[in-house]
Amino acid sequence: MQETNIMRTLILLLIIALIGCTPKQEPVDFQQVLDASKVRLNQAKSLSEDTLLVQALEYYRNLEPKDSAQLSQATILTAYHYWWKDEKSQAYDLLETLAGRNKEALQCLLDLGSKDNNFDACYGYLKRLMENDAENFWYQQAWATLHFYLNQPEECERLYDHLPQYIRTPKDSALYWYQVLPNQADIISDYGKQAKAIEIQERVLNHFMGKDSTKVASAHASLARYYLLQDKLAEANKHMRLAEEHADEEFRNSWAMIGYMELMKSILNYAQHKRINMMRWANFVNSLQENASHKQAVTDAKEENNRMLIERNLKLTIEQQRTQITFTYVAIGLVIIIGGLSFYTHKKKRQMVEKEEELEALRKLVTESKQPTEQKDDRFFKRILLQQLGVIRMAASNPTNANQELIRRMSEIVDGQVPVDSLLYWEDLYQTIDYIYDGFYTHLKAKHSDLLNEKEIQLCCLLKANFSTKEISIVTGQGVRTVYQRKTVVRQKLGMEEKGDIVEWLS
Repeated sequence: MQETNIMRTLILLLIIALIGCTPKQEPVDFQQVLDASKVRLNQAKSLSEDTLLVQALEYYRNLEPKDSAQLSQATILTAYHYWWKDEKSQAYDLLETLAGRNKEALQCLLDLGSKDNNFDACYGYLKRLMENDAENFWYQQAWATLHFYLNQPEECERLYDHLPQYIRTPKDSALYWYQVLPNQADIISDYGKQAKAIEIQERVLNHFMGKDSTKVASAHASLARYYLLQDKLAEANKHMRLAEEHADEEFRNSWAMIGYMELMKSILNYAQHKRINMMRWANFVNSLQENASHKQAVTDAKEENNRMLIERNLKLTIEQQRTQITFTYVAIGLVIIIGGLSFYTHKKKRQMVEKEEELEALRKLVTESKQPTEQKDDRFFKRILLQQLGVIRMAASNPTNANQELIRRMSEIVDGQVPVDSLLYWEDLYQTIDYIYDGFYTHLKAKHSDLLNEKEIQLCCLLKANFSTKEISIVTGQGVRTVYQRKTVVRQKLGMEEKGDIVEWLS
């Protein structure tokens, strides 16, 4: 029992070692993947390298029960991933699978269509959005702008003029002043209606005066262009100067506005003096290039730093995995060695106990057989059998307890060094069984020889002589388990119960 507990403990230690040391593959947190990609999308950053989005989409597709919200989010973000990888047809196909029941998917289709300058497709997407929300101010201003890109000036101007009636919330009002009116002025100017464009842009200017320097500077810059298109160069110069005066940090950090201002200055310079200042353009282009180079250098440095961090982490991970694998192999080896030694020790100990028990059983046989008797009983048969094995003769010639030869002979029998089966002369033993037990063998042979083989008949005779299972194992040279199996087979052949007494049944 103690050895069994030791083995169980060793197996448990092996399992713990394997669980604790085997490198683990951490499950991917797909919710975290979606959140991170959504942040990058909102920052207008590329999702081309967000390859885990494909796995996230597959995960939410197969998830049970379905999580419709997460599946929709994974589909939209994966579509942007494909779009950034320039696999645009796959991106549009993914969004179309949602577009029939998901407003956000239609909005994303509209967004990607506008980015790809596919305004005919945008017309269809926006029309589908407006079917269920025609009063939406954002949709209405997008609808008006879309007609500008579709080259429908009259409809575009009409739609812009009617936009104020769709303003419902403060958010709509803010969008109207910050984006819609300035866009309307620029579009009207593009249609050649400078007076109306100036009137609209001055409304914007007056609205933001003293509130937002960036919008004020932008309004003056736009007014400079409108007056330039009217050949009113003095007014154009005045508004250029006012744009520079109101320009704040946000305005000056916008390369779009800086480029626009430089372009306007060059045009005004040419209109007034019929010359182009190439030095200004050279300085401007150089500043653009310098800034781009600086940004690229910063980006490269960050990427190199990230690459080095990734490589270092990868090396550390590999080293940790190697250490863990080595430790696992060492642990397994130690457990196998300890387990093997324990098993070998347990086996040897068990064998020694078994041999001692067998030797004790043989001593008991010898002792019983040496007791004087004149009756026909078990002791008489045992004496005959032991004489054939050469044990009784040794005991009779030197009956002391210190008979080393007797002990050696019994040990040889127990250890299987003596071919006991070849020493037993069963014809004489059968006659002895018949003599002692009133023809037991003859009766057994006559009645059951067609069922039982020779070994099984011998077993029945030994059982009749009150041999224990251990004693039968010794005198026949068979293992205890083999004797038990033979007894089971005999019961089955005789049609007995599993634990029935064979001798009693035969008698």
